[in-house]
Amino acid sequence: MSAASATLNTKAVAVLVAVAVIGVAGVGGAIAGVGPTGGFDVPFVQEADPAPAPETQVQLRASDSTVRVGETATYDVVVANASGGVGDHAAVVSVGDPSVASIADVSLRGNQSDEAAGVSIAADGSSANLTAGPTDIAENGGVVVATVTVSGDATGTSDVELSVDGLATEAGDPYNVTAVRGASLTVEPNSDPAAFRVSRLNASHNVTEGEPFNVSVSVTNDGDLEATQTVRYGLDLDGNGTLDRNETVAAREVTLASHDRETVTFSGVNATDVDPGSHRHGVSTENDSVTGVIGVEAAESTPAPETAVRLLPSGVPADADDPDDASETVDAGETTTYEVVVANASGGVGAQDFRVAVEDPTHATITGASVSGGASDATTEITFVDDGHSVNVTAALTDTADNGTVTVATLTISGHAVGTTDIELRVDALGTENGTAYNVTAVTGASVTVESDYDGGSTSAGDSDESSDGASFTPDEISRAKYGVAFTDLGSETSGEVQAIYNRQPFAGDAGPGEIDTRNEISEARYNVSLTELDRDAVIEVQNAYDAQFGALPSDPAYTRDEISQAKYDTAFADLNAEQTGEVQAIYNRQPFPGDTAPGDIRTRDEITNDRYGQDFIDLSRQTTIDIQNDYDAQFGDAEE
Repeated sequence: MSAASATLNTKAVAVLVAVAVIGVAGVGGAIAGVGPTGGFDVPFVQEADPAPAPETQVQLRASDSTVRVGETATYDVVVANASGGVGDHAAVVSVGDPSVASIADVSLRGNQSDEAAGVSIAADGSSANLTAGPTDIAENGGVVVATVTVSGDATGTSDVELSVDGLATEAGDPYNVTAVRGASLTVEPNSDPAAFRVSRLNASHNVTEGEPFNVSVSVTNDGDLEATQTVRYGLDLDGNGTLDRNETVAAREVTLASHDRETVTFSGVNATDVDPGSHRHGVSTENDSVTGVIGVEAAESTPAPETAVRLLPSGVPADADDPDDASETVDAGETTTYEVVVANASGGVGAQDFRVAVEDPTHATITGASVSGGASDATTEITFVDDGHSVNVTAALTDTADNGTVTVATLTISGHAVGTTDIELRVDALGTENGTAYNVTAVTGASVTVESDYDGGSTSAGDSDESSDGASFTPDEISRAKYGVAFTDLGSETSGEVQAIYNRQPFAGDAGPGEIDTRNEISEARYNVSLTELDRDAVIEVQNAYDAQFGALPSDPAYTRDEISQAKYDTAFADLNAEQTGEVQAIYNRQPFPGDTAPGDIRTRDEITNDRYGQDFIDLSRQTTIDIQNDYDAQFGDAEE
């Protein structure tokens, strides 16, 4: 029996005892009156019937009768009519099906002392016992004496039952509980999360390369909850048959309520970077994807504008058809200009990339270049190669006349040795101002002829009457005899060759300076290629022929070629490359060396240049080339003083 029940029962017994005591006394008095007190009239007092106990009902009032698995509902224990307030009370709350729901918590209302209040919940949550003392709550009307929290554990329905073991007023009088009502709880499955399903992928018909197209897809939310997801459209751009994340070409944020459907359209998808043919495409969400194949047709191409590019002496019309019009005559030491001309522009010239090269830099070199059309330094690059042997020109964002003949660049050509050389033009790229590439149908170069009024020498050995006879020729005399121009008008490479001939005087036999050939001249005459293009055996042959012009080759020198090779390169002579072979052969032919000079002490022109300037000999300026040539020859006792 609960404490509340015990209290209520004790109070009820006390009432009955009181009534019994009074009744006995009355009877005794009456009985006594009959005896010795018979002279007194003692009345018999009868106790009045006690007032009836107040009536009330107790019920469970649910906050929510339906929850999902994992959610909770609360139930208030309500005394419907607490006319005398609420004193001691005891109750039991239980769930009819513990597999569906369980009691998670009970809280008592009012000011409860630790001694009077008590809650115990069964381990499986199937029931909860609660007892409490008087509460400081209103004495009339409905009173909530406790709140029970019930958890929905599994799908189903369960009764939530209530039994009252005792309920008293604040004065301690028991209530007459006429009705006790429980409740129920329905537990529903959890909502399915949003799931965006895609279907019905459709693309525009006749998708054409370079033109936008439209794609549509049906998106359905199969879940129970509203959500927003990114719907992505992908296109196989690289043609490998798969859709990678970096091939997403369009995306949209889509919000769908539960079980709603929407047709999502991607408009104006760009197919610029897609080659003609079949390509996989598809739409994806966080939950689903759909793919298909889209056919891309080749665009009808617009023919590129056609034009010819010519290199012409300045002032010559672009349509000149006389071959002589493409040639210019210049005096040695003087300059002239040529123009790179687009013969038939259609849309102007906005970009260009070309190369101009002088076939024989002995006669002329390119010493200047400028780009027309207002190109800035940031978009223009002019690079001279091999001291003016050629020039590379690249320019962009130029603004020229839109149509007709357009001059895109002007070149300055300097004349050196008497003679004629071709000037080659190569066009690598040419575009209109809007970026369309020209179809260059023809590229025409030019030529330049260098003349001189000097009559004291000839470029031909057969025309020279000069003899060494121990006489020394100046560099200028050698230059005029070989090239018909002053020494000061020669380029870097040719100046070095003349200086080398000058340093090797006297010449063998009765040879004049016009008869001495450079190594490149010997190579061109014998093999029709420059010295740098020869193999080892040919290099040795040319080097010997060159050195023989200055005297007999050594017959029994102090050092062999292999000894020189080992001393300089730590390698056998037979294992050297063609360039090193020529260097060793040249040193070998200059024996005997002066004083106690050893092979390892002799440095090549490239070695001297690299030590001093960190460059190759061929890249030096004219005066530095002469200086290095003198230092090289001085190692053998030959040099300009």
